[in-house]
Amino acid sequence: MDIKKLADVKDRFADYEKIFNSGDYDKAADILSAILERIEECTDERKAGTMDDTFVKKSDMDGRPIYISLNHVMEYYVYACYFEPETDVLCTELPVGEYYRTYGSLCLKLSKFRRAEDAFKKAICWNPVDLDSYLGLAECYKNLNMLSRYLDVTKQAYRFCCSRATMARYYRNMGFYYVARYNTEAARVCYTYSNIYYKTDNADNELKYLEQALNDKTPEYSVKQMQEILDKNEVEPGPDSKTIGIIYRVGELMMNDKDYKLARDCFSIVYDITQEAQLKTLLDELDKDLEADNA
Repeated sequence: MDIKKLADVKDRFADYEKIFNSGDYDKAADILSAILERIEECTDERKAGTMDDTFVKKSDMDGRPIYISLNHVMEYYVYACYFEPETDVLCTELPVGEYYRTYGSLCLKLSKFRRAEDAFKKAICWNPVDLDSYLGLAECYKNLNMLSRYLDVTKQAYRFCCSRATMARYYRNMGFYYVARYNTEAARVCYTYSNIYYKTDNADNELKYLEQALNDKTPEYSVKQMQEILDKNEVEPGPDSKTIGIIYRVGELMMNDKDYKLARDCFSIVYDITQEAQLKTLLDELDKDLEADNA
């Protein structure tokens, strides 16, 4: 990446944000598209991942380093555990993945679904563990009525859902899929289970829609019943334990390095999804330490 030729990119991105905030989305899209074209002209690094229609894999190893565009240092460890790179992994100097994801989201807003699809795929290649890019790509396939691809991408996104809100989003996605496949039992359970993690009007409205369509109230499922129905339909009944374990381990590593802020970030994520009392105690202790450091 020829950073000298890209010295003005951050300023141009700030211009994009001003135009976007003014509500001129078409002009904002043109500005961001030009920024991305410039980046591609000045970039020859090997990205952290490659992607076919829906599945991402690590770049072929030929001894050269690969580059990843991180949102948070924690993602580096998640990437290393899932993709097991066999060469050096370096971080980009510009948030290229964020730029592509932002462009994808804007194209979605403008109903330019094929452009959005391309942008989200490029974002995922720069950061193969970026949950928001997977969810954006799934939304493209939802709007394009490409249900098989929608399911494939949603299943990949699941691995990186590590908060109650994102787990709820995963189950809403699966609920939509099963409505489209006329599996109303699975759809009802997915939307109900979504509300256990994080209650939303979206899930409530979908449940009401199903009640009206079926002329039948939503059953009062027990958690055990819901988990059995999820299992029968190959829907995971909880977060990916591997991902949560990785994040917890990163928190421990940050504690050992005395980087208490990053440690708190990691433990907060794990606590949000597990609600473990022991972690709450640890977080309270970290808060006291951080307050003392800032005093």
